[in-house]
Amino acid sequence: MLLTRLSIQNFKGIASCDFEEKDLARINLLIGKNDSGKSTIMEAIYYMFQELSAPPKLQEIMSRRTNVFCGGSELWFRYRMDNQIAITVFFDTVELQWRVETLRQRGQIASGTYQRIEIRSEIPTKEGSPEIHIEKGWIPLTSTIYSGRDFSLTSGTVSAVDTSLHAEEELKNALLKYASGASYIDCTMKSKTMEIERMLARFKIAGTERKFGGILDDVYGKGKEWEFLPQLENPDDKRLAIREAGQLKYFSDFGDGFRCCVGILGTAMSINNSVLFVEEIESHQHSGSISKLIRHLVEIARENDLQVFLSTHSLEVWESLSRGVYVKDIDKEKKEFRCLLIERDAETGNVSVECTDDVQKITKALQ
Repeated sequence: MLLTRLSIQNFKGIASCDFEEKDLARINLLIGKNDSGKSTIMEAIYYMFQELSAPPKLQEIMSRRTNVFCGGSELWFRYRMDNQIAITVFFDTVELQWRVETLRQRGQIASGTYQRIEIRSEIPTKEGSPEIHIEKGWIPLTSTIYSGRDFSLTSGTVSAVDTSLHAEEELKNALLKYASGASYIDCTMKSKTMEIERMLARFKIAGTERKFGGILDDVYGKGKEWEFLPQLENPDDKRLAIREAGQLKYFSDFGDGFRCCVGILGTAMSINNSVLFVEEIESHQHSGSISKLIRHLVEIARENDLQVFLSTHSLEVWESLSRGVYVKDIDKEKKEFRCLLIERDAETGNVSVECTDDVQKITKALQ
């Protein structure tokens, strides 16, 4: 499943933003100046799927970047809570929408995800044979009511579709599985040691540690061998240790770039048929490793049927894709890769999206 179109209304710093047909592909690189809306676009899609698979998530949205809850009104464009937030995504045959709106009862906010379907109805005619009438309508997938200034109190969470509303069980399960796999990676990945250790432990159990170790070794010249050793101060606590120059070294002692790389590629290998968002993939990376990191990420995305959204301020990231991964395969580049120039009008909050391969435009946006 790949997203083919996208629309965002009244979400954080964005009043309106639309990705048209053919704007999106398997690998999507978002470029643009600071505060153009790149991260907000990725957040909008990601948290839509979070609200679909594992609500409640509004509090997490508000505190993700700053670790400080700023207030519910800041979820809305220009704090206009009388407007409805609407994030709409399109797959080939499925249209989903996430809506957030304030209720008349003070202090309550409704968050819900919906699927658009065709509703058939029969209208009697004078001749006796009914006339079939088909129209588009929305059915609820999840519905959550948030109460309290910090969104801490919730009620009415629905985790499944009412099949009496024409929802197909197989499609419903596919959507929930897709949504639950959606993952977001930012610069804090380097500090999520426990999450990475659990992920690599699953690779050990699944027997994929050699494959993953080979990828790390190609990118960094280490990571081919690892095991879980007792922590020196607490032998009952097993910690990830990776062999470097013949010596085992605890994972937490490695540099930020290596730990980020393990987190990005490990997350990609851990999910199938879903979507992965990576903010500023160049963070903490040496120029010698970024092209290899990106090449392996694209290979994993193909194998695991992932759609990837990357934001960057680095010309080297674009070059690693257009002049690296796809340098010998122009046809595949046209089919699989999109470079999307994001620009936001500060006065209106409207965000424009331009799918471009114009080297001058791309260079200007990244320098």
